[in-house]
Amino acid sequence: MKQNHKRRAIELCKDALILLLTCSALWLAGKTQLLAPLDNLLGEDRPQTSAGQDPMGAQTGSAIPMAMVVNIPGDGMLAEGTGLPGEEEGIRAGLVHNQAACQELFQQVAGVLVEATSGAVTLETINREEWEAALTEQLGVYMDFQGEIPMPVLAAWVSGGSTQLQGTVRRMILTKEEGGIVLYYRNEEDGSFYRCVCEMGDAEALEQALASFTDNGAFYAFESEEYQVLAPDTLLFPNTPDLEVYTVSNPVNGGEDSLQELVQDLGFSLNSTNFYSTDEWVARSGDDSVRLSDRGAVEYTAGDDNSILPVIAEDGNSLYQSVETCRKIAVTLMNGRCGDARLYLSGVQETQNGLEIEFDYSLNGIPVCLDQGNAARFTVSNGRIVQFTMWFRSYASSGTTWAVMPPKQALAAFSALNLEGQELLLTYTDGGGDTVTAGWAARQEVAKGE
Repeated sequence: MKQNHKRRAIELCKDALILLLTCSALWLAGKTQLLAPLDNLLGEDRPQTSAGQDPMGAQTGSAIPMAMVVNIPGDGMLAEGTGLPGEEEGIRAGLVHNQAACQELFQQVAGVLVEATSGAVTLETINREEWEAALTEQLGVYMDFQGEIPMPVLAAWVSGGSTQLQGTVRRMILTKEEGGIVLYYRNEEDGSFYRCVCEMGDAEALEQALASFTDNGAFYAFESEEYQVLAPDTLLFPNTPDLEVYTVSNPVNGGEDSLQELVQDLGFSLNSTNFYSTDEWVARSGDDSVRLSDRGAVEYTAGDDNSILPVIAEDGNSLYQSVETCRKIAVTLMNGRCGDARLYLSGVQETQNGLEIEFDYSLNGIPVCLDQGNAARFTVSNGRIVQFTMWFRSYASSGTTWAVMPPKQALAAFSALNLEGQELLLTYTDGGGDTVTAGWAARQEVAKGE
């Protein structure tokens, strides 16, 4: 009798455990759906996908900033008892040439950014002085994406939804003001600055995300008389650490074999594709063609009808779908072949014929400048990709570092040039050699509407 009771108790426990696990699984499934957009956005923790695999989880070209700055104001500007470092003296912590650190911080503030882009209730134009005050006098985080991202694309990447905010952004600031969240951004199309008060937004979450940082001397050019000649938002440090040297190779120099792999990744059927060579390797399927040069340049041209690549939008007028489709193709072809590099959206241009969508490489948060131009450039017309060009380069850490001169010396070295209004920034310049090292470059900042 006791054995029967014992057996029944064990079976009841098993049933309860199964029920508990089932409920947990259902709960997790629901949570997974809710968290899917952010999970995709922050997916760069995962290993890079190999060529031919589904790259959607990687979001390689999506909106992870390449530089971020934490600002905790001092001089009594914070409310007493916050417990934050810098409550008296203030803290400025810049995260540059450190993509892992940017990704970690962005993961903590991404939820606030989602709420800010989707829940902005007032939008007002502000002046340059108010923008600078937001950078230096408010508790907040500054984000620099390096590329210029249309606001609808940014909102869709971070939340999977839409936004009422318009324009093209590179720089944004999330601040805590009067217990709420305020979003600032510069519209790269005309150079104007905006302030958005957010109806939603977890100010405490933003405050907590910034609590662990310590000052590292980061400053903006507008804060120093010495750097007034530069673009005012140029981010600088007293010194520059030694930076990684990368070896470079061409990952698609295998002639017809490499071309076959590429066109298969694009969706070509080898049974209906003809291959031949002139001064380049050429693959043709129907009216679509792909050309591969010995230097690693790939050019796709669509036929007039029934091209291999999917139609983006029947009405030909979906900005986000155009950018996202091009991103998927770039990631599919390049992500497993570019080594330590990461792709980022560098620009979207409207033309008479449609859109020009550009992607570039970066190495640990530092842009790579190719002599040949963009890493990938797409032409979208009437809802179709009609042409793209890609430059394939594979980067690997050499295990050595390069001493980059401090910004003060760099400014002196550039003194013979007309630097007024230009941004001083670190880049890797790839001229086709077998190594790249970081160095200073000057970039003109001119808004499209100016």
